[in-house]
Amino acid sequence: MQNAQRRTPKHCSSSVQETPALFTQARNLQQVRSGEVLALVGENGSGKTTLGKLLARLYLPTGGAVTWDGTDTRDLNAHAAWSRVAVVPQDYAEWPMTARENITLGQPTPAGDTAVSQATRASGADEVIANLRSGLDTLLAREWWGGQQLSGGQWQRVALARAFHRPAGLLVLDEPTAALDPRAEHRIFTGLRELAADRAVVLVTHRLANVAVADKVAVLDHGRLVQYGSFTELRETPGAFRDLWLLSNDRTTHQAGPDQGADLLTTPAVPSTAPQEVRP
Repeated sequence: MQNAQRRTPKHCSSSVQETPALFTQARNLQQVRSGEVLALVGENGSGKTTLGKLLARLYLPTGGAVTWDGTDTRDLNAHAAWSRVAVVPQDYAEWPMTARENITLGQPTPAGDTAVSQATRASGADEVIANLRSGLDTLLAREWWGGQQLSGGQWQRVALARAFHRPAGLLVLDEPTAALDPRAEHRIFTGLRELAADRAVVLVTHRLANVAVADKVAVLDHGRLVQYGSFTELRETPGAFRDLWLLSNDRTTHQAGPDQGADLLTTPAVPSTAPQEVRP
């Protein structure tokens, strides 16, 4: 009966607050508001995925607190909370169902295929669907009659569409374009600002050029928040982010040649939208 007494959030789109939990310096991480994109960056093992799961209430803190709209996530009804969150994990599911079922997965909306089409356009999965034998009705399993198997990049776009289709106030994307080619990746990040207009987005990525779309960037190191600020501020300030940026720039320069490296990593400025609130 303990869960029956827990509070159900009216909406979780406006506020997520986190005070020192597993992250000893997370108190410095300010609000992540609806309409904002927060990027989490750092080396392997720095705690990016763990922090994303804490914010999404997939993990509960062992100390401190994570709050949604001022309510501790430990006091929220789990199912009600999860209904307000959409997560694209690194190990996303590839269900042997139709393309439509893979995207909707128990989250039908009155808009029907209109909502599915919006999600596939935002994720780039519309190009995948267009090349399937039976469109959205195609079974995504080669071993079944009439089914087709998707590539890793195609599955990732379907997984993104699945998250975009959910009416969630908090969207957590963990390496959402790791399997995508540069053209598909560019399409995703170009549309991310529009997608974040009415929700809070937490972006976990190793590709530093992509975090230019974020309003704020949190740099983690072994569970510690070591830097926090805008992409431009961190890129121009000595510290962990600038070190990682220079290493990435140096690697790309060597791969592309001295005359091409800078152009590959030049990312246009992205205008910010007026945020609401999400506090980690």
